[in-house]
Amino acid sequence: MAMILVTGASRGIGLELACQYAEAGNTVLATCREPETANALAHLAESHPNVEVQPLDVVDPLSVLSLASLVRKRGENLDVLINNAGILVQEKFGEWTADAFSATMETNVVGPALVMQAFAELVNEGGKIINVSSAMGSFGINMEAGGLTSSYATSKAALNMLVRQVAPGLLAKGVITVSFSPGWVKTEMGGPEANLSVRESVESLIRAFGNLGPEQAGQFLDYTGLPLPW
Repeated sequence: MAMILVTGASRGIGLELACQYAEAGNTVLATCREPETANALAHLAESHPNVEVQPLDVVDPLSVLSLASLVRKRGENLDVLINNAGILVQEKFGEWTADAFSATMETNVVGPALVMQAFAELVNEGGKIINVSSAMGSFGINMEAGGLTSSYATSKAALNMLVRQVAPGLLAKGVITVSFSPGWVKTEMGGPEANLSVRESVESLIRAFGNLGPEQAGQFLDYTGLPLPW
């Protein structure tokens, strides 16, 4: 079975990705900043011996390099790397702060960049690097939120461009790199009014991941695998 690494696996979409991949018999390396407080993830690991939990702070270069070194020393390789860790800070226009924008860009853009860079050589030929983005990062979709989520939307647009930048070089090594919108999902971030449950979104995402081909490298896709406007 496949070896899957998921960042931000303590809750929401990341936790459900780890769960569904594990239930299908795959080996899952599930990461989060504070494993000691991630009770749901700990329970998943206790009930599934194919799940390993490791600490990872994607904005800490030493943390990223430490985990990559551990995987390398054990002689392991990844089939799927999923950059899922992210934050959303709500601030309305007129009250924006540099701290919110900086933290959002660091977690949602710099973090995935560092993770891809550190783990790229550990992804098997024919493997995939998935970056969890958002339709809010599209210039072609009107999702006016009154400025409340501007830092988040800006960071996801930047993440999509990051994928475009690295995809050709990684494809030359046999690795397909893409960004995906999971849809509007009932998570702590998405809120209770969202139209997709976490399970529904992740089931569709995993199917779409499995159907990826080289021609889709660098694309921005929805949770069903269809292209989204940039």
